Amino acid sequence: MSPITAMALEATGALTLVFGVCGTLFSLALLFFPDLTRAASDFFNRNIDLKTRLAYFDRRIRDDLFVYRHPVVYGLLMIFGAVVTLVFLTYRLDIPGLLAVLRVPPAHRPLWELGCLFLAAVGQVAAAAGIAIGLLLIAAPARLRRWEERLNAWVPTQPLVDRLDALHHEVNVFSFRHPVLMGSLGLALSLVLIALSLTNFFN
Repeated sequence: MSPITAMALEATGALTLVFGVCGTLFSLALLFFPDLTRAASDFFNRNIDLKTRLAYFDRRIRDDLFVYRHPVVYGLLMIFGAVVTLVFLTYRLDIPGLLAVLRVPPAHRPLWELGCLFLAAVGQVAAAAGIAIGLLLIAAPARLRRWEERLNAWVPTQPLVDRLDALHHEVNVFSFRHPVLMGSLGLALSLVLIALSLTNFFN
């Protein structure tokens, strides 16, 4: 078994154990203290209006007012930044040294190295795209602006948010009307999860 697979199995077992313990506590509370559990559920069942709080960020940033007025300057700056990034990620990035500075345990280093390599590859692709966009901004800014206007499409997500932003009382009503049944089922399932996670740890 590879170290990455073993780490993934250990993480899955730890999460299973946490969910099992939480489910056991909730099921016992539902069995022996249904009124208190319902009061706690009502207390934590909050509705946060994010629409008004995030309205400030829902605006368009007009970068075309200064970028396309000086396409050569911004194209050279983009090419310079992308080249520096590409050279650093390709030749100067020392992943083992970085992990040593971060004091990552040796057992976890293969997974961290894999993640750093993936991020470095994504950065290299982004830097190459930045060089191409910078050259296009210098050579054909009008064409790049037309492409940007085509890609800058408004996708309405509010209907999906409105569907998700709805309270469903059916689950709570059924659970608190049948606390013994739901508590017993939850307790049995939680104990099974705990047993599976403990078996995974000690085998």
